[in-house]
Amino acid sequence: LTLTAHGFGPVHVGMRMAELEAAMGPPAHALDNPIEQCNELRPQRAPQGLFVMVENGLVTRATLGEGSTAVSERGIKVGDTAARVREVYGSAIEASGHKYEPAPAEYLTTWATPDHSSPAARGIKYEIGQDGTVRSISGGGPSIQYVEGCS
Repeated sequence: LTLTAHGFGPVHVGMRMAELEAAMGPPAHALDNPIEQCNELRPQRAPQGLFVMVENGLVTRATLGEGSTAVSERGIKVGDTAARVREVYGSAIEASGHKYEPAPAEYLTTWATPDHSSPAARGIKYEIGQDGTVRSISGGGPSIQYVEGCS
């Protein structure tokens, strides 16, 4: 299974919460907010390190984090270097400073659709830590730009 701009395996951006539960089971922990709002959750049958964001009852992104052995559609995994991300994507990557950490921490984002602000936008964001390696990978809609979970 790979993470793409459209989701992860059976998890697709735009699917309803009931579809997510049918595909990967109910949340493994209590939700922080009512399902009509925003939650980042780990389904019971999700692979290690996979989290799914649900906003207004719909999946908006999938994230690979610590402990994940899955890869992005271009074969990049948590722990790979920022240099590898740049090498694989070339000029298609957009770099931006990390919100809380000084360089070399940063965000490297690539978009599959041209209008990043459109609800139909799809992309992949690589969060790079201070050590210059990929800390997390998020694929999905505009919510991949969120820095603190649901914001």
